[in-house]
Amino acid sequence: MRVLWSAYLQQAPDLASSVSAATYHCYESWFSAPADSLNDIYSEASLSRIQTALNRAIASYQGEAEQARQLENLGEFVRAAYYVRYNAQQPDYSQGLSQGFALSTNAFLANRHALDQGLEQVGAMKSLTLMVDNVKQLPLTMESQLAALRHFNPQTAQDTQWVDGLNNLFRAMSGHAVRDDFYRYMADHNQHIEVLIKFAQQNEWALDTDASFLVYNAVREVGRLLASPYSSTRTAALREMQRVMEQYPLGSKHDKLWLAAVEMMGYYAPEGLNGLNLDQAKRDLAARVLPNRYECDGPAIIRSQDLTQAQAVEACEVLAAKEADFHKVANTGHQPVADDNNERLEVAVFASKASYADYSSFLFGNTTDNGGQYLEGNPAETGNVARFVAYRYNNGDELSILNLEHEYTHYLDARFNQYGSFGDNLEHGYIVWWLEGFAEYMHYKQGYDAAIGLIAEGKMSLSKVFATTYSPDTNRVYRWGYLAVRFMLEEHPQEVESLLTLSRSGQFSEWARQVRLLGEQYDGEFERWLGSVSNEPEPPKPNPDPNPGEPTEPSDQVIKLTANQSVVLSGAAYSEQLFYVDVPEYATHFEVEIQGDAQGDADLYMSFEQEAHYYDFEFSQYGVGSNEIVTFEPEPSGYIKPGRYYLSITGRSEFNAVTLKASLEIEAPTPTTPERDDLTPVVLESGKPQTLKVLERRYAAVYVPQGVQEVRVWLTDTNGYSDNGDVDLYASRAYWPSAMQYEYASDDRGSNEFLQIPVTEAGYLHFTLDAPQQGNEVEMMVYFH
Repeated sequence: MRVLWSAYLQQAPDLASSVSAATYHCYESWFSAPADSLNDIYSEASLSRIQTALNRAIASYQGEAEQARQLENLGEFVRAAYYVRYNAQQPDYSQGLSQGFALSTNAFLANRHALDQGLEQVGAMKSLTLMVDNVKQLPLTMESQLAALRHFNPQTAQDTQWVDGLNNLFRAMSGHAVRDDFYRYMADHNQHIEVLIKFAQQNEWALDTDASFLVYNAVREVGRLLASPYSSTRTAALREMQRVMEQYPLGSKHDKLWLAAVEMMGYYAPEGLNGLNLDQAKRDLAARVLPNRYECDGPAIIRSQDLTQAQAVEACEVLAAKEADFHKVANTGHQPVADDNNERLEVAVFASKASYADYSSFLFGNTTDNGGQYLEGNPAETGNVARFVAYRYNNGDELSILNLEHEYTHYLDARFNQYGSFGDNLEHGYIVWWLEGFAEYMHYKQGYDAAIGLIAEGKMSLSKVFATTYSPDTNRVYRWGYLAVRFMLEEHPQEVESLLTLSRSGQFSEWARQVRLLGEQYDGEFERWLGSVSNEPEPPKPNPDPNPGEPTEPSDQVIKLTANQSVVLSGAAYSEQLFYVDVPEYATHFEVEIQGDAQGDADLYMSFEQEAHYYDFEFSQYGVGSNEIVTFEPEPSGYIKPGRYYLSITGRSEFNAVTLKASLEIEAPTPTTPERDDLTPVVLESGKPQTLKVLERRYAAVYVPQGVQEVRVWLTDTNGYSDNGDVDLYASRAYWPSAMQYEYASDDRGSNEFLQIPVTEAGYLHFTLDAPQQGNEVEMMVYFH
C-alpha cells in the first residue's frame, strides 16, 4: 500500500476528503513521498484546496474526536508537503500560501476547543502548532501561541503530550533562529521577551514535574535571542538572562534555570559572563551533584550521583573485564600510543537522564541529546582529564549504567589505537565506522540483534559504510558500523592490524586511503557475508533439562520477541528463558500473555528497561498453571510508555507447549523529522579545520588573543570546486552577522570563500555561514597572523 498511496490520492475525486479520512499509518508514506509528488498532490494548487478544507474544518470544530482526527490529518499532510519540498531542494511555496496556513493556526487557537485534552484533540493541537515551523511564519502566530501558554497549570500539565504541543512555540523559535524576518519581528515586539521570562517564573512549580521542559525551554529560547542582529533585542534578552541568574543562583532549588541562562550566554554573549567564577561554580556543582567517588584498580575513577559502593565495585569489575577483552581483540600489547597522557579516566555517572540533561552540559561541555559521551580532551596535554559521562536508566539494585562498555571502549581505543586527539582522528574521514562500530562490537560481540535485523531492510555496501560520517542516521553510524567492524575482524584480521598500525602512528591520511581501497576490494564479499550472518540460526535456548533440584543460571542471551507473533516454549522446573520487546512511541495497547495446558507451570515476569528474572522483576500476575497475562495501562497521554520491556519465562515445574505472545498496537508512528542545522555555535581554534554541514545557516566563533594582527578565514567545499551548493561567509566582531548586517563578507558563487580580517584587540570574532538557496558541506579553517 505504501507504493500505491500517491497514485491513489492523485486519482481521488476529492483530495481533501481522502486526506481527512486517512489513518495514522499513512503519515510515514506522506513524509517519504517522491519529489515528483510536488507536481500533483503537493503542488501549490493542491495545497490551496487543502487550506480551504482546513479552514472549513477549523470553523466547524466542536472538540469532537473525529473532527480532531481530521484536523490532525490535514495538518500532517501540509507538514509533509513542506518537508518533501525542503528535501527536494525546490523553491519555497508562495508567501501567500504559507501565511495562509499560519492564519489557519491562529483561527484554530482562537477556537474554544483548541486546547481540549484527549488523544485526538491533542493530536490536532500538536499538528497545527508544529505546522508553524514548517511554513516558517512564526511572526504571524507568536501572539496566539503565547496566549496558549496561559492555559498551562498543574492540571493540564498532567498530559505531557498536550504540554509538548505548547512546546511547539519554542521549537518554532529555535527553527526561526536563522531567519531575518523573525529577528525583525522580535525587534518590534521585545515585550515578548518579558512575557516568556514571567511565564517561567510563574510556573517554576513545573520544574519538579515531567513538564519541566516547557519552563526550561522558555528561558533557553529567550537566551537564543542573544544571536539577534538587533541591539534592542540583544539588550532585552541579556537583561532577562541576568535576572534569571540572580533569581535562581547555583545551589538553589531551581538552579537549572541558572544553568539554562549560562549555557545560552556562553554561546551567544560570553562577555556577559565576565566576573562569574564559572570554574569554581562547576567545582561546587560537581561536588553537590556527583558526591560519590570510587577508584578502580585500573584507570577508572567513578564519580556518581547515587551509586552505592557495592555498585561502584561492580562497575569497576565490568570495566576490568572489558579492558582485558579489548587488549585481546585489538592485539595492543598493552602499549599506549605515543604522547598519550590519559592514564586515568573519570567516569561521571548521573542518577537519571533528567539529571544528565540538567547538569552535564554545564559541568563538562557535552551535548546531552544522547546516551552518554566520551570526552577525550587533548591527550598530549599534561593534566588533561579524560572523561566519559553517563547516566543510569534505573535506580534499583542493578548497575543500569547506559552504554557503560561502549563509552569505556572509546577511551581504550583512543589510548591504545588512535594517536592524537579526536579531531586529529577525524581529519581525513573514513574512520567513524571504526570508532563507533568497534565500540558497539566490544559491547555486543555476536549478539547484536538490532544490527542483524537491519540487513533484511536492505544491504549497504562496505564502501558506503566506510565513508560514514557523524550524521543523524544512527543506524548507519552504529549498527552498520558494527557490521563492518565485525566483518573485518572475522574475515580480514590482518587488514585490521595493518590499519591500526597506521592509526597508532597518526597516519590518518593513509588510513583513509587504505580504507577506500579495502571498501572497493571487499564490497562483494561483504554483501555475501551479510547474507550468511542474517541467515544464522537463532542462539540455542537454555538447557531444557538441568538438575531440577536447583534453579538454572539465567541465560546471557536475551532474545528479541517479535510483537504480535507467537512462539512456543518448553522448559524444565527452575529453567529460565529471557526475551525483550521494544515498544515504540504512539503504542496504544501492549500486553504479554502465556497460555498452556494444566500439566505444567510456567510463570511470566517483566521489567521495564532492565532484565527481568523470577527473583527480580517489576510486573507479574504469576499463579498456578501457565495461563498468565500482563497488561500495561497507557499514560495520561493515551500512549504506552515507550522503551524496552524485558521478559522472563521461568519454570515453577516442567512445562511444554506454552505459547508466548506480545500484543502491540501502534496508532501513530512518529512522522519523520526534517534534518535541521545545529544552531549551537562551533568554537574554532587557529590551525584546526572543522567540517560543517550547512543546510540553511550555521554559526561559528573564534577567540582572538592579544597580539594577533590579522585573522584569515577559509571555507572550502569538501566536494571540491563543485556546483552542488552555495554557502556564503559573514563576519563581525560585536554581534552575530547576517546577509543583511555584517562587517566582512565573502559571497562568491559556490562554497569556497575567504576573508582577511584586521584585528586591533582581543575578543571574539563571530561568523555566520549562510546558504541562501542550496546548502553544502564545508571545511572551515582560521589562522592567526
